[in-house]
Amino acid sequence: MPARYVVALKGRGGEETAQAWAESHAAAAGVPVVRVHVATGDDADFAHPEPHRTTDVVLPRGPVPEQLARFLHDDDALVIGTGKTGFIHSRVFGTMSLRIAAVARCAVVVVPHLDLRFRSGVVAGVKADDLLDPVVRAASDEAAQRGEPLQVVHSSFSGIVPAPVETSASALEQAAALVQRLHPRATLRTRETVRPPAEALLDASRNAALVVIGAGHAHRSEHSLGPVVQDVLVNINAPVLIVPGGRFKHVE
Repeated sequence: MPARYVVALKGRGGEETAQAWAESHAAAAGVPVVRVHVATGDDADFAHPEPHRTTDVVLPRGPVPEQLARFLHDDDALVIGTGKTGFIHSRVFGTMSLRIAAVARCAVVVVPHLDLRFRSGVVAGVKADDLLDPVVRAASDEAAQRGEPLQVVHSSFSGIVPAPVETSASALEQAAALVQRLHPRATLRTRETVRPPAEALLDASRNAALVVIGAGHAHRSEHSLGPVVQDVLVNINAPVLIVPGGRFKHVE
């Protein structure tokens, strides 16, 4: 559970859904919400907050991702809104959420400006690596807290040749065992697919309340995201919680 929810304000439209998401989760968890605004000359969306808005913290002028990264703690959850959904819009209008998520050392939630009232279920994407445990913990905690069903998705797609069956079974079995231990009454469904992982997650999350995935690493860089999370964010169709591996703080 995060110690606080930090909402990054753009100062323009499209952030109301993210604020509501953060406030709802913070109220359920009994933790505070901190709203921040970063002033910068490079990113116009963050440069001019609307006059009627009140923010709790105004950070110094500078690049948005770096200023937020300096402010955040490891046990925070950073919530950022995006008004762009779908491949074409994201490619044309930029990938600020990707840049922020890549440098943040805490969990990051990217919330698209969509009507989330009638969505249900939590979808978690896993594979047999060191992110499986924190991803399943975060996803099962979210599902249990909200009384939502949980679906764990594993893709055996690896280019042309599918992964060995035992690898797929192992990942899903590990995930199911962990969910059973943490939340014995959880409604759990596991799903194996041969589709590319981002494609499978986007399909599974069309009507989901939340998608949970690990940040991954590209080119072994500390400040980078794996290709799956990049593809999911570029084509975002549901709130996405990005879990930063061992840096994610879980409270029993």
